[in-house]
Amino acid sequence: MPKISDEKRAARRAQILEAAWACFQKEGLHATTMDDIIRASGLSAGAVYSYYPSKDELILAAVTTSLSGLTSLVAPLLQAMPAPAPATLLRQIAETIDRFTAHEGYDLKRVALLGWAEAQRNERLRATMRGFYLAFREQLEQALGRAADAGHLERGMSAHDAAKALLAMIVGFVVQDALLHDVEPEELSRGLAALALPGRGDKLQ
Repeated sequence: MPKISDEKRAARRAQILEAAWACFQKEGLHATTMDDIIRASGLSAGAVYSYYPSKDELILAAVTTSLSGLTSLVAPLLQAMPAPAPATLLRQIAETIDRFTAHEGYDLKRVALLGWAEAQRNERLRATMRGFYLAFREQLEQALGRAADAGHLERGMSAHDAAKALLAMIVGFVVQDALLHDVEPEELSRGLAALALPGRGDKLQ
C-alpha cells in the first residue's frame, strides 16, 4: 500500500478534530461517542482509530491543538514593542480569541467550557492544561512588566498580580461570551481602562 504523505496525515487529523469539536459542542464530551465522531468525519472507523485510539486521546488532542493554535496567534501580541497598555492588550487578545474560536458549526469558546469541566476529573488533561495556562500567565507577566516600564501600570504595582488579574478577565471573557453571546473585546478594554484610572483604585486595608 502506498504511504500517506505528512500533509495527508495532517489533513486527516484536522478532519477528525473538526468533527470532534462539532460533536462535543452538540452533545457534550461524555455523551459524544467515537461512532458519532467517525460518522461526522466521513472517514472509516479504522482511519479514525489509527490516529486516535480512544476518546480520551481525542479529547486531549482537541484541547492541545486548540490551545497551541491560539497560543501561536497571541504570542506576537505579548512580545510587542513598545508594550501596549493593559486595556489595549486585553482587547487585542480578546479579538484574537474571537477570530480563532468562531467556526462554521461550532464555537471553541463553548467547547472550552467542556474542556475545563473535563479537566476536573481527567488528571492527564488537567496537567496538560495547567502547563499551557502557567506558561501563558508567565508571558502575560513579562508583557505587563514591560508595560510597567513604559508607565502603563500604577507605580509599585506587581506585574505578577496584574497577570493573574488579566488572565482572569481573559478566561472570564470566554465564559461570559459562551454563555451570554453579548461581550465585545472593545467593551472589555473600556471597562478595564475605567477600573484602572490612575489614583482612583481602592487601597487594600
